[in-house]
Amino acid sequence: MFLQRIKTRLLLRIAQGLFTLNALIWAVIGIASILRAASSQSQGYTPWVVALLMFPNAIAMLVCGLGIGTQKKIFFFLALAVLAVNILLTFTDQVGLLDWITLAIDLAILILIVILMRRSDLTGER
Repeated sequence: MFLQRIKTRLLLRIAQGLFTLNALIWAVIGIASILRAASSQSQGYTPWVVALLMFPNAIAMLVCGLGIGTQKKIFFFLALAVLAVNILLTFTDQVGLLDWITLAIDLAILILIVILMRRSDLTGER
């Protein structure tokens, strides 16, 4: 039982770290996209909208990472929803290297979240 709790805490910390890494990646992509949109004025508002939507995604990643640390069921479901949206939206645009990197991180987090949710000590409200 003691080793089970240690493994659970380790998996939880890894998931939190991956959420943080993903949030940082999205924030950097957002900043780069804003700089790119500012340098080319002929593209209209679409690049600005896309760039600005990256920041709520980064914030959602941070909230999920912090939230799962509370071990409350609601944050695990929120994490599943955020990951599902990110995974689905990955293929709605041009897919580049950063998309594949964030997709790999999303899938790794998804696997960890499913494993953690299956453990009874994490799925109940505390």
